[in-house]
Amino acid sequence: MLGLGQMKFLVCLGFWLLLTVDSSFANPIAIQPLGPVRAGLIQQVTAGIRNLYSLDVVVLPEKPLPKAAYYPPRKRYKAEDIIDVLAAESPPELAKIIALTSSDISATTDAGKDWGIMGLGQLGGRVCLVSTFRLRNSETTQKVFFARLIKVVNHELGHTFGVDHCTTLGCLMQDKRGKVASVDGETGDPCASCAKRLPLAK
Repeated sequence: MLGLGQMKFLVCLGFWLLLTVDSSFANPIAIQPLGPVRAGLIQQVTAGIRNLYSLDVVVLPEKPLPKAAYYPPRKRYKAEDIIDVLAAESPPELAKIIALTSSDISATTDAGKDWGIMGLGQLGGRVCLVSTFRLRNSETTQKVFFARLIKVVNHELGHTFGVDHCTTLGCLMQDKRGKVASVDGETGDPCASCAKRLPLAK
């Protein structure tokens, strides 16, 4: 039978473990504008995140894209380099950082060293990045554009929570393969399996 001192120790230990497990979910998701990002766009993204995830959202002051991430041959920015800079510079009290930019971004993939992408997220990390550059053309309505943007934002945030690409058709975490049509074809919600691994709003 446990003594009073041992019981107090176990209670304290259990409370500490609870804080350790849930601390990332108690802190906010921060939207980091990189370069000029319209206020209306940020409002739409904020609402879209809050509709899916249980974390609060804060907006950080605009900052420029890292010069070191610029890739002159294609006049765009390396997504991995941007994420590395933000991961090193962002305050630790922020649970997740979602960077938004209108500039074109690329990443190293199986398709090549400079593959144009819509977004990139650290799997199980803290930072992700989304570009609006590939989400619309002259025929895209504002409604469709915002729907695509929110899906991509929530998808990349899902990666930071440790959820990899899903094979379930229509799942938020389905691999887009760089195609806007794939974004349009998904529901915007995670499948039942992915949902269990994400801090979703009730």
